[in-house]
Amino acid sequence: MVKKKTIPLLYDHHTHTTGYAALLESVDLTEVKEKDEAVSLIKENCTEDKTNVVLGWNNSYYSFTEEELNEFPPVVICNLSFHGFIFNDKAEEKIKERFGNAKILERMNDPDWVERNLPAIMKFLVKLEGLDEKKLDSFFEYLSENGIWRTDDMLLPDENVLDLFEKTGYNERTDFWADLQIYDQLSEDAKKEVKGIKIFTDGALGPSTAALKEAYSDGTEGILVHRKEELKEIINGVEEDRVAVHALGDRAVEQVIESVEELEKKRFTYPNIRLEHAQFISKEYAEKAKELGIKLSMQPNFSHDSVHYSDRLSGKYAKKNNPFRILIDEVKFVPGDDLIFSSDGMPYGVVPSLEASLFPPYQSQRLTLDEFIAGFCLEDKEEGSIQIEIDEEEKKVSVEKVDT
Repeated sequence: MVKKKTIPLLYDHHTHTTGYAALLESVDLTEVKEKDEAVSLIKENCTEDKTNVVLGWNNSYYSFTEEELNEFPPVVICNLSFHGFIFNDKAEEKIKERFGNAKILERMNDPDWVERNLPAIMKFLVKLEGLDEKKLDSFFEYLSENGIWRTDDMLLPDENVLDLFEKTGYNERTDFWADLQIYDQLSEDAKKEVKGIKIFTDGALGPSTAALKEAYSDGTEGILVHRKEELKEIINGVEEDRVAVHALGDRAVEQVIESVEELEKKRFTYPNIRLEHAQFISKEYAEKAKELGIKLSMQPNFSHDSVHYSDRLSGKYAKKNNPFRILIDEVKFVPGDDLIFSSDGMPYGVVPSLEASLFPPYQSQRLTLDEFIAGFCLEDKEEGSIQIEIDEEEKKVSVEKVDT
């Protein structure tokens, strides 16, 4: 059976607009599952005269030996999640030529340091590739082609970005979030342009740093960035009235919710909390989050992590991922109200997000079309719309964007 409907354009509530715009021309391995194809793409499209940033590497498909890395031109290869990086000797030499003794290189092989310093790494990658009006125009054209009108940029690199977005007018389509270190460096006028503060509490599944309550299949333990008392102090001390907290694994999710719960009991004031990802939230802690007024910001396309990372997740954890039916049917989270959706750029677009929503690996992850629209789309069709065609037998979605 084929269903047709016209829906509003998307509001991608969690992505990295600035970073992806700067890296738009980079080699992207997101859809590359075979190592030979990845090697060919890197060798054919990267040059010897610069440090090439390569995106989308999924280390559940293949890895690179040191010898193989050094056969490439200068490359910094980013894990699909942006929470892990590898680079070769040529890249290190190029970076030192350009920036001097870049201490960041000494630490990018340390997963714990990476999780504590992701904003600085993103700023570094943007600096490597550069961002200008032409790239920003191209990126927003790319977003529009994929049915996305508005985004939340979850990692503001620096104040110059705000000036560039204002100059080009794309600030009207972007809300910026900043980590505390960057925020403290902003001018008072720039701080007024920031929607809220971003805090990291754990890592991601790609580098096996998301803080799960059990070890990964290879025995690796996830990473908690803060002790609970430290996290409570950070949340309680934020001057902005909105905080987005990255918590992917259940251990991190529970730490955040318990921290807010304890602040509530002690009658401390704290900002409005948005929990980012929350892929392994349990019913018990979802109920606590609901009672505390914590909003959940989640990615339907991450339901496929149950398959992509089956090499490191137990079957039990694969089934726990993105428990949308529990959240909506049992805990009564409401899409568009206290449950919102996004792509995190992995990948962008109506098609992958809607297919992941309607046809996920597990029925417990399924969203209805109405739930998708409520949590992922603009409120109206003023900026344009998308004609969608859903083939339920083939489990495929096709779309056509309609301009106003």
